[in-house]
Amino acid sequence: MSKISCTWRGRLKHLPELPEVQTVVNSLKKIINTKILDFNPIWNKIVYNHPSSSIIKVTKNKKVYNVQRLGKYIIIILKDTYIAFHLRMTGHLYNITNLPTNKYIRCYFTLDNNTYLVYEDIRKFGGFYYLKNLELINNKLGIDPFSKQFNFKWLLSNLKIKNRQIKSLLLDQKFICGLGNIYIDEILWKTKIHPLRISSTLTKKEITLLHKNIVTTLEKSIKYHGSTILNFKFDNMKTGGYSKYLNVYNKTNQKCSFCFNKITKIKVSSRGTHICRNCQKI
Repeated sequence: MSKISCTWRGRLKHLPELPEVQTVVNSLKKIINTKILDFNPIWNKIVYNHPSSSIIKVTKNKKVYNVQRLGKYIIIILKDTYIAFHLRMTGHLYNITNLPTNKYIRCYFTLDNNTYLVYEDIRKFGGFYYLKNLELINNKLGIDPFSKQFNFKWLLSNLKIKNRQIKSLLLDQKFICGLGNIYIDEILWKTKIHPLRISSTLTKKEITLLHKNIVTTLEKSIKYHGSTILNFKFDNMKTGGYSKYLNVYNKTNQKCSFCFNKITKIKVSSRGTHICRNCQKI
């Protein structure tokens, strides 16, 4: 095994979460109203549900009407069809004028404004669906933290009927979509909830604060274009700036900014989890 593969095996466990995916979506708004002229599948498994060679036939001359996010999926809306990208661990999707000579490019679309929509992925974990509707994606996802339905009342009733460890529940994309390891650690620390707490035991006061911290943490991260821990980038080579605002994630043995005790790392649902044992009591 190569040196770089060994390094990734031990460290690369961060998938882009809602703020990173929304950042990519925002950066791709400039392809709205362009038309697809061509599709080049450099890696033949880039499309999850169709032969990659067939995609040019079904996308040629189709207009891009919008780009939006569903959970951690990037949805490119065409006429009567959708392209749904998932970046996984190391995927990058960006629009660029000059096609780069990059051995990690897995596919690209040629657009009618003399630009390219490029997908690159070192590990080949990501790819896209070509869909006639979004039922397949919606069936994978729970409520979105930015939807009108996600309010205190919804969170209260749905936490009380569950008897699961709170971090494990928040990681479940069929419960709330878009959250992942980084932001759950940050949100639970801000709310002073231990990640092993059973969801049904949370008080109304804790749930009120939990709801608030979910929304405000995600909003602030989007403002700073997400968190670049190892490899997240958008708009070709730009990186997210929220990493410097993280309080517990990846801060093992550093001081808690609430109480100055050391941040410790434990395992929850097989995920490395960062907590302050003093602030987040079980």
